Amino acid sequence: MAVLLSVRDLRVEFSTSGGVVTAVDGASFDVGPGETVALLGESGSGKSVTAQAVMGIVPKPAGRVCGGSITYDDRDLLVPGVAKGLRGREIAMVFQDPLSSLNPVFRVGAQIGEMFRRHRGASRREARAAALELMKRVGIPAASKRLDDYPHQFSGGMRQRVMIAMALALSPRLLIADEPTTALDVTVQAQIMDLLRRLQSEDGMSLVLITHDLGVVADVADRVVLLYAGRVVETGPIREVYEHCAHPYTSGLMASVPILDAPRTRLTPIQGSPPDLLSLPTGCSFRPRCQYADTHCANEEPALLQLSRRPTGHQAACHHPEGVLANAH
Repeated sequence: MAVLLSVRDLRVEFSTSGGVVTAVDGASFDVGPGETVALLGESGSGKSVTAQAVMGIVPKPAGRVCGGSITYDDRDLLVPGVAKGLRGREIAMVFQDPLSSLNPVFRVGAQIGEMFRRHRGASRREARAAALELMKRVGIPAASKRLDDYPHQFSGGMRQRVMIAMALALSPRLLIADEPTTALDVTVQAQIMDLLRRLQSEDGMSLVLITHDLGVVADVADRVVLLYAGRVVETGPIREVYEHCAHPYTSGLMASVPILDAPRTRLTPIQGSPPDLLSLPTGCSFRPRCQYADTHCANEEPALLQLSRRPTGHQAACHHPEGVLANAH
């Protein structure tokens, strides 16, 4: 499979008052041209930090990429200046809180148009016309009348559309969407996901979707990468992982999702809480919350095991995948 983005053994650390925290610990995944890859996991699992590393915006001086590689179209994004030169033009990002991402004192049309003025040397009139077309494209009603509105005058869903318009301004080949439907109601969530899917289809761009919501990505993603405590615990084609989950964390997440056509089904939450990254348990990080844990799990961190014959197939980092698969059915 052709690869547009390749992340290999990525490690990101943060210096805190309590010590050094490894937020991403050896994460690896690929994104092909036109492909949608979802990064799934609870808060603090390393999803957003992975995206920041790809974009070259890990907060400094506290944070730093301390290992691994990130390659985009055969270009090393960890070489100083490379990621900055590609941001906006080749790689763009939609952040989870559009209100804090947009400048409250500038009109949205000017903020979208600034992309064309800065990167393409467009005149003020040309930038305004381009901003209007983008606002129409992302489905903002009465776009010509809303060009001069401020961010606070838009609803949450409309602000997210403005952010998507800004991200798409320079026709990037890779879009990273970090929790794009957070704090939106279910109907608006569906509209935003449908919008992203339509725009991706029209432009042929690749999409990395970061979320904690399994339902959001079920009909959108081609492949999924599940992270726990900064480590990849399961990955593979979305259907294989969802239907044959082989890691107890994935199985627990699936069991905690409500099923609409079975209202009396009792939800089974994952016991316990995510570990403190300053004092991870020995062996498998999920061990304190796992029903399959034994001395092997306590003594040795599990490596990703190939569960499929295909190189890009299903993998899980568990010492007992057979037990998880058996109980899942």
